[in-house]
Amino acid sequence: MNDSIRTLLADGAQYPIALPKANVTHVTYRWTNGVDDTLGAQIVELMRRTSESAPIIGFAETITDAEASRYLDELRSNLAAEKVRLLTIFANTGQLIGLCTLRRNLNPNNRHITDLAKGMIHDACRGGGVLPAAFVEIALQCDRDNVELLTLDVRDGTPAHRVWEHYGFQTWGTLPDYARANGKMHAGHFMMQRVADLKERALGMLTGRDADRTAPVKATA
Repeated sequence: MNDSIRTLLADGAQYPIALPKANVTHVTYRWTNGVDDTLGAQIVELMRRTSESAPIIGFAETITDAEASRYLDELRSNLAAEKVRLLTIFANTGQLIGLCTLRRNLNPNNRHITDLAKGMIHDACRGGGVLPAAFVEIALQCDRDNVELLTLDVRDGTPAHRVWEHYGFQTWGTLPDYARANGKMHAGHFMMQRVADLKERALGMLTGRDADRTAPVKATA
């Protein structure tokens, strides 16, 4: 891939993404196999910040210390068992500004499918190139894992639902009683997209952000 867009590092990849309001000039994406106390605290802080503006499935609007601890314990256990993959997104300031967990299918008949279980980006870093670059990294990891199809589920009418639609995810099923919050029942959408299509779409969005970068690029692992 054109190294003016994606620079391969020893432990990840870096993109020249500028977010002036957040004093960000570069963003680094890393797949990690473990969560130490420092990263754990950053994950909880990001989740709490995200839940203030958008619902996180499985949590109330306020995430308690006990809930955060249980989530981190489960995440560490699943990483150790290689049941999930964790993508961390760091700004050049050292702040964790996003993450994604992929729930792997280890059944031989379903290994071509991976579920995007959780994804979040700090509200001060949305609307730039952070998300399309994340999708490129997700697609590349799926290629390495021989995954061809990404699935996810999301509450109807949320900002996340609109984002997934914008990035080409299509609904294959709905559940009227998907989530309950504040005494109300909320529908949910089960969505999917082929990895190859997502990679092409995300690359197109990244290259289209800079008019000076018009040459076609190809992402490789």
